[in-house]
Amino acid sequence: MKNFLKKILIYPLFPLFLLFLFSGSTNSKSNSDLEKHFPVEKVNPDSLLQVQFDRAVGFLKKGEFDFSIQSFENAILTINKGGLSDKNLIYRTYVNFGVLLNRVGDRKRAIEFYNEAEIFTIAEYSQNSNKLIPIYINKGNIYNDYEDLIKAENYYKKSLSLIDIVNGSKWESQLYHNLGVIYYKKKLYSEALTYLLKTLNIKTKQKTGNTSTTRNIIANCYKKLGNYEEADSYYQKSISEVKEINGFHFYLLGDYYLNYAVFQDQIGNSDKVLSYLNLAYDVYVKNFGGKHPDTAHCLKNFGDYYSKRNDHLNALKYYQKALIAETDNFNNSTVYINPSMDELDPQLSILEILKPKANTLQELYSKTNSIPDLDYSLQTYDLCLDIIDNIRIAYQDEESKFALSKNEKDTYTEAIEIAVELYQLTKDVKYKEKAFRYAERSKSASLLSSLNDVNAKNFGGISIELQEQERDLKLNIAKYREFVHDEKRKQTPNRDSISGWQNVLFNLNEEYNQMVLNFEEDYPEYYSLKYDTKTITIEDLQSRLDDNDVLIEYSISDSALFSFIISKSSFELERQKIVKDTFDYHLEEVRNCLKTNDFSNNSADYYKRYTRSAYQLYQYLLSGKDSLLSGKNLLIVPDDKMAYIPFGVLLTKEADSTTMNYRNLEYLIKENTITYHNSATLGFKNHSTSYGVFSSKSVLAFAPSYEGVNDSILFTERSYRDKLYPLPGVKEEVNNISNVIHGDLFVDDLATEANFKANASNYDVLHLAMHTIIDDENPMYSKLVFTQNSDTIEDGLLNTHEIYNMNFNARMVVLSACNTGDGKLLKGEGVMSLARGFFYAGCPSVIMTLWTVEDKTGSNLMSNFYTFLSQGLHKDDALRQAKLEYLKTADSLKSHPYFWSGYVTLGDVDPLYDDSLVNKLMYFAFGSVGIIFLLLFRKKLRRKSVA
Repeated sequence: MKNFLKKILIYPLFPLFLLFLFSGSTNSKSNSDLEKHFPVEKVNPDSLLQVQFDRAVGFLKKGEFDFSIQSFENAILTINKGGLSDKNLIYRTYVNFGVLLNRVGDRKRAIEFYNEAEIFTIAEYSQNSNKLIPIYINKGNIYNDYEDLIKAENYYKKSLSLIDIVNGSKWESQLYHNLGVIYYKKKLYSEALTYLLKTLNIKTKQKTGNTSTTRNIIANCYKKLGNYEEADSYYQKSISEVKEINGFHFYLLGDYYLNYAVFQDQIGNSDKVLSYLNLAYDVYVKNFGGKHPDTAHCLKNFGDYYSKRNDHLNALKYYQKALIAETDNFNNSTVYINPSMDELDPQLSILEILKPKANTLQELYSKTNSIPDLDYSLQTYDLCLDIIDNIRIAYQDEESKFALSKNEKDTYTEAIEIAVELYQLTKDVKYKEKAFRYAERSKSASLLSSLNDVNAKNFGGISIELQEQERDLKLNIAKYREFVHDEKRKQTPNRDSISGWQNVLFNLNEEYNQMVLNFEEDYPEYYSLKYDTKTITIEDLQSRLDDNDVLIEYSISDSALFSFIISKSSFELERQKIVKDTFDYHLEEVRNCLKTNDFSNNSADYYKRYTRSAYQLYQYLLSGKDSLLSGKNLLIVPDDKMAYIPFGVLLTKEADSTTMNYRNLEYLIKENTITYHNSATLGFKNHSTSYGVFSSKSVLAFAPSYEGVNDSILFTERSYRDKLYPLPGVKEEVNNISNVIHGDLFVDDLATEANFKANASNYDVLHLAMHTIIDDENPMYSKLVFTQNSDTIEDGLLNTHEIYNMNFNARMVVLSACNTGDGKLLKGEGVMSLARGFFYAGCPSVIMTLWTVEDKTGSNLMSNFYTFLSQGLHKDDALRQAKLEYLKTADSLKSHPYFWSGYVTLGDVDPLYDDSLVNKLMYFAFGSVGIIFLLLFRKKLRRKSVA
C-alpha cells in the first residue's frame, strides 16, 4: 500500500518528463559519432548538451534506465565545464535527472539535483518563477516518501502559491492530488477524498489523459471508509485505464495490482490475493529488476500474506527477499541474518519490512519454543530502533519528529516485551539492561534528539557566531509560524496575510535546511555527536544516584506494566499483567478529583472514589517495594497518562470510608520525597553539582497584572473556560520570595514579555507567577501570559516555540502558573507542556504545576519552598517540606490535595544553596581576617621591641 503512495505522488508528474523533452527526434549517437560531425575544438557546448539530453530522454522513454542515467551523467559533466548559454536546457537537465533518479530509487541524489535546479532557477529567473513548481513538487514527493509530511506539505503549498502568481493551472490537479495523499497518510480519509475527487474532476474536464492514479487512491480512501463497493469499482477502473493507455507492462500497473491484492485479502477473497501479487511482482521486475524499493515492497506483501496464515517459514523467506531487494549491498538469503546499519539507508521503507519480520520470528518462537528465534526477533527489533533514531535525527521539524514517536511507540513496547521475556527465560542480565535501554529510548525521544543537537553544536566546532545565526533563523521561523497559526484561528482570517507569511516561512525553512546540511558536511564532529543516540547505562546511572535515591522507570503496554527499579547498588525489573482500561480508569479518577475546584459536590461518594483509586494506583505502581522504598528519595520516570498525576497523593493504606478526612490520609509524600524526569538519560544528562551562594540578583520574578485584558487572546476552548482572572496572590508571592532570597521583581506594568527576554539570561533562578494559555491542539503554541501593553514588537504572549529558541543560564525555573506541567499527551513523547521548552532552552530543573493552582495557596507554598531551599535542602525535599508544612495548618476543606499537590519538581534536584558551604566560606573569611589582624599585631609588637 505505501509503495503505491510513492508512485501516486510521482506518476501525475510523469508528464514532467515530456514537458522537458526536446521537441525534436531522439538522437542516440555516441560521443565518437558526435565528434565526427563536430571536431572537438569546434563543438558548441549547447549543441553537445542538447544531444546528450536527447539521448538520456530517449533511453528514459524506452525504460532503459541505466543507459539514461549514464547519458544524464555525461550531460552534467558538460554543464560543469561551463560555457553554456541555453539556460532553459540546463534547467531541464537538472530537473529530469532528479525525476529519473527518484524513479530508480536513488532519492538522495535526486534531492541533490533538485537542490541544484532550485539554486540555478532562483539565480537565473526569480524566487517566484513558475519553473520552481516542478522542482518543489518533486522535492515534496521525496519527503512524502520519507514520511516527513510537514516538509512535503510545505513544498506543495509553496507550489500552489506560485501557481497563483503566474495565473496558471496546469499543475493544479497534481497538487490537489498530492495534498490528498498527505491527508490520506494522516488518516483523514474524508478530507483526502475531497481533494482527490476535485483532482479527478479537473482532469476529466481538461481531458489531460491518465486519471488512473487518482482513481486508485480514491479506491483506497473508500476502502478505509468501509465503502467496499465504490472501492472495488475505482480499483478496476484504474487498472483498465492504465492498460488501455500504457499497455500491460507499464510500471504503475504493479502498484494497482498490489493494491487490489491487499483489497481482496481485506474483503475475504483469499483465492485472488496471490494471483494479483504475482501480477504485480512481474511488472516490477520487468521494469525495475530485483533490486528496487517497489520490488521490495511487493515481496514484503507476499510475506504479510503468509504471515497472516501462520505460514511463518514462507513469510520469513519473503521478508528476507524484500530486504535484499531494498538494499544495494546486502544479498544474504539466510533469514537469521539482517543487513547492518552500514549496508542500508535508514528509511521507513526498510522499517516496514523489518518490523513484520521481527514479529514473525516472535510468533515462530511461540510454536518452536526455540530461544534463538526469540533472540533473533529482538536483534531485528534492535535494528528497527536504530533506524527510527536515525530517521528522527534527520527530521528538522519538531512536528515530524512527534509524528514518528507516536507511530513507532509500539515498536519500542514490543522490543521491551521480548527483552523481558528473554530475561525471565535465561536470567541473563544483558536482556534486563536491554529492556531498560528500550524504555529509555521510548521516552521524550524528540526532546533528547533536540538536546543532542544543541550539545553537538556546542562541542562540534561550530562557532558562536554561526550558532547565533541559526538561533536567529529559528526565532524568525517560529515568529512567522505563530503569525500564520494565530491568523488561521480568527473567525475571518486574512488569506493574503497568511499567503505572504507562508512564502516568507518557506524561504526561511529552505535557508535553515541548507544551514543544517552545511553543518553536517563542514563539521564532522558535529555530525558524529548529533547522530549519537546512546542512552545512559545502568552502571553510569547507578554511579550518579545518591545512597538514598531510588529511580523507578515505567513502561506500559495494553497488557503489561513494566517497572525498572534502580538504586545505587541494585537493579530490579518487574512485569505485571494489567488491563489497560482499568488502569487508565483509576488514573482518570484521581486526576479528575485533583483538578476540580468545585467542592460543592465534595460528597462522601466523591471521597470514596478518590481514595479507592489513589490506593489502587499505589498497588499497581509501588506495592511490594516497601522495604526498598522506605524513606527513600523517589525519582519517577512515568509513562503515558501517569505523567498527569503527582505520585505524592497516592495512598499507602486504604482510607476509612466512614469519615471524610483529607488531612490524615496516608499520602505517599508523608513517606517519600518525589521528583520526576522525562527520562533517566535526560534527568542526568546535565546533572548539576555546582552550588550558588546568596546574591543580590539571584532571582528574577515576574507577577503580571490582568486588568482589562482583551478576551481576543483567549483562542483555545480551555482558555475561554478558565479566563484570565486577576491573580492578587502572585504579588504577595513574589514579595515573600524576595524577603527570603534577594532578587529583582517585575510586577504589574513592568512584568512584560520584553523585560523577561531582556533579563532572563542573567539570573540563577527564574520565577514566573502568571496565567497560561494551554493549546492542546497545537502544544507548541501554548503561552505564558505577561502583562499586556502597547509594545509593537512583543505581544505579551511567550509561546513554547519561542522558549525553545531562547538561551537561559538559570539553574532553576519555577513556573508558578496555571497548568504549566499540563498539556496534550503525545504517544512516545509524554506531556507536551510549557516546561518542556525550558528544558530545551538549557534549564536543568523546573518546578511546574499540573493544574490551575489557587493563587493564595500557591503563594503560601512557594514562600515556604524558598525558605526551605535557602536552608540548603534539595529542591524536591524543599517542596515536600513546604507541602507537609501546609498540611499541618490547613482546615478540612483546604487540606484537599487540589490545593497543595499541584506543584512538582522535574529534572535536577540538587540544592541551589549549600548552607554548609556558606558557613564554611564565612568561617574561612572570618578566620582569614583574624589571621591578618594577628600578623599585623605581631609585627607592631616587634617594632616596639626593636625601638
